[in-house]
Amino acid sequence: MTGANPRALEGRVALVTGAGTRLGRAIAEELGRRGAHVAVHYLSSEAGAKAACDAIRVDGNKAVPLKADLADAAACQALLGRAQGELGPVSILVNSAGVFGPTYTPDDFWKVNARAPYLLTEAFAAAASGAGDVVNILDIGGVLKTWTHEIPYTMSKAAAAQATRAFAVKLAPQIRVNAVAPGVVLPPEGTPAETLEALRQRIPQQRFGSAQEVADAVVLLLTGPRYVTGQVLAVDGGRSLAL
Repeated sequence: MTGANPRALEGRVALVTGAGTRLGRAIAEELGRRGAHVAVHYLSSEAGAKAACDAIRVDGNKAVPLKADLADAAACQALLGRAQGELGPVSILVNSAGVFGPTYTPDDFWKVNARAPYLLTEAFAAAASGAGDVVNILDIGGVLKTWTHEIPYTMSKAAAAQATRAFAVKLAPQIRVNAVAPGVVLPPEGTPAETLEALRQRIPQQRFGSAQEVADAVVLLLTGPRYVTGQVLAVDGGRSLAL
């Protein structure tokens, strides 16, 4: 991320959910590069979570992998306390964990994509002793576009978007709550080439995004003007604007 303080998050403690793989891992590692100590949450991606912790420690920061099933309300509510027990007071919460695809049920989408960020944000607010930041990772499919083929998924992301706005008001002025809504970033493995090309053609920038660009957007929200809260930043190459 050019033009930014390379250690803008020095000394802060972050909890990033779903950080053993894909976007969550990129975000966790970037927060570490920016100076944060990071609790790296995972469910099944233990190797990825440990690798992320190793990368964060290279930059001189603390990192700890924490396994938890966010579909379990009790485990979800306990996660923040576990992170604080390992690293100290958490002042950054990034709700990145999510489920997507035909193997999941509407109940799965609700529990992980909507209820978990809600429970974690409530726990974060209850434990806060000073200024803090929450960043939710959404999806343009649940916020800015209409996907008729993924209704339960988009409903869960729309609920998380509304929670972003509601918590921004409820927790002000001490805690800011914002969100990033990625577009086509890290398409699922096995997606046919012709499907990917059709998607690319509908993006004004004519390319897919990268996990690093999403991580940079999270850093932008964390280190930019403190007067920004309750906002959803689309990182989609203009896809949400295209017909």
